Amino acid sequence: MANATSRITLLDNGDFSLHAQLSPVPSPVGGHALTITSKRLESRNPHEEHVRFFACLDRTGLENLQNLIQTELAR
Repeated sequence: MANATSRITLLDNGDFSLHAQLSPVPSPVGGHALTITSKRLESRNPHEEHVRFFACLDRTGLENLQNLIQTELAR
């Protein structure tokens, strides 16, 4: 399923939640858009998500991010 969008919850404390999403993009070829969003239930618009970070990454960028996370988890 190479063209599927993947989404995970990074943090959810009941009021505030942080999510990460990877979506395929046409450029760079084989790349993905990494989007980090947040939502706060006590806000004026509790169901509205706010984009905190967005980047289009190629395979090398995704692998570098994976290596960074794996390095930190190995500590």
